[in-house]
Amino acid sequence: MSVKVREENILRGVNLEIKEGEIHALLGPNVSGKSTLAYAIMGFPEYEVTSGKVLFEGKDITGLPWRRRQNLE
Repeated sequence: MSVKVREENILRGVNLEIKEGEIHALLGPNVSGKSTLAYAIMGFPEYEVTSGKVLFEGKDITGLPWRRRQNLE
């Protein structure tokens, strides 16, 4: 996945898979893209996914607004 914020490319080519039952933590230095990745996955409108997609339980939720993503189960 690649993500742009305010016309600036922040993430390029990120691939993350979390399988059912797994727990993951994102660690890294400041300004390395951890929050940007989280906000893009959550669907915050200012975080534009420019390539790739967000899959949840096999469904593409990339185009869903963040308010709809809150209710996914």
